[in-house]
Amino acid sequence: MTITFIAHSTPEPALYGAMAAILAELRALPLCHFPVSHDAQRYPNARQHVTAQGHALTSGLVWLERLTGRGAGEESGLESLIYRALKEDIVVPLREPLPAGLAAQITEQDIEIESLTVVRTQDKFQLEDCLTGKIRSNGWGRDAFGRWALGSVSQPVMRAGKTLRVALVGDFAEQRDSYPAMLAALGDAADALAMNIDVVYVTAALLGSQLDCTLCDVDGIILPGATLTSGDHQASPLATAAWALENRTPVLGINQGMHQMVTALGQKVLGPDRVVMHGPSTLGSLQTGLPLAEHAQPRLGNHPVITRNGSLLANKMGDEFTLRYNQRRYLNPHLLAELECTGLRISGYDESAEQAQAVELDNHPFFMGVQGQPELMSRRERPNPLLMAFLQQVRQSNRERDVSHAALTQSVRLKHPHLLMG
Repeated sequence: MTITFIAHSTPEPALYGAMAAILAELRALPLCHFPVSHDAQRYPNARQHVTAQGHALTSGLVWLERLTGRGAGEESGLESLIYRALKEDIVVPLREPLPAGLAAQITEQDIEIESLTVVRTQDKFQLEDCLTGKIRSNGWGRDAFGRWALGSVSQPVMRAGKTLRVALVGDFAEQRDSYPAMLAALGDAADALAMNIDVVYVTAALLGSQLDCTLCDVDGIILPGATLTSGDHQASPLATAAWALENRTPVLGINQGMHQMVTALGQKVLGPDRVVMHGPSTLGSLQTGLPLAEHAQPRLGNHPVITRNGSLLANKMGDEFTLRYNQRRYLNPHLLAELECTGLRISGYDESAEQAQAVELDNHPFFMGVQGQPELMSRRERPNPLLMAFLQQVRQSNRERDVSHAALTQSVRLKHPHLLMG
């Protein structure tokens, strides 16, 4: 049997294992992987990928599941890797070329080794044989949403309508190089709906008039709260959620993004001193997010969500659906009870029917938050229905706004005929 090692000497977590996943898909082989670490200061979201079984892994391993439909599984040590390779051929990604000592231990077990390295020419990635220097693959690149495609483009999508602008709270480099799942899933949903979208990034530094200028012409907003930053920057996401409330802009909150939406609503209704995200708080204030039970591990992997009958979530997802989780906090039920008078509704529960897993606002075009990570369950040919529902409302709200603007313009012209002159 043979182990094909693919070394990719690059710091970006989003690239780790990507070309190995492509080769595994082309050869219909399993992919195994060693524990790997990245610069957490530079890439705080380096280990944000979660498998269906609940393994927390390097974010770049999302490509294996997207390309093959198979999860990456847990990390392997050398002994388990050799045991697997004695039974079947496997593909293994590496950060650096295979050390000679490690290669000797493997070949002692009568296992053959194929060593390839990833080389980059402009924006294309290829596999080069470490022994012969020959190129062993075609050139693969990444599209506007960071997804992998052979050649210059993937299969063309016939798109219709105007280009809509979707604000994604976060940094472009962080989304593309550290946690690529959200951007890729957004592209999947846009392709399925044949929509043209431009992604506008709302960074932590944007506040006040700068934030207003950025958001004034966006058609929808995503708060992807799973992504971490090197500091605790809540002001910009909270202000963005408040903007979506005030301007009735469709907004989808994911994980901590849902908590930010509820906090913004709570601060608007109850006051900024009464509602805080989490951490130290004043006497009488309510924390939006409460930690899971003391000493409990994060809630990881696939779990069911039970929807509330009559909710928008139930209309889009049915009575029950599965979400991928990377959860450390849950919504404060006391705060949710106080906000019920505003039209905020719990639209999804966990299997115990005790913890809120999704919320929505009745008197808003689309104000929905979910505790799970729908982007981790998206593939190019099977986009996540939650993201599709969000983009459908973005398109609908834009059309309604255009109709309202056209009607207003026509009304002004009828009242002032001189505007028709010239």
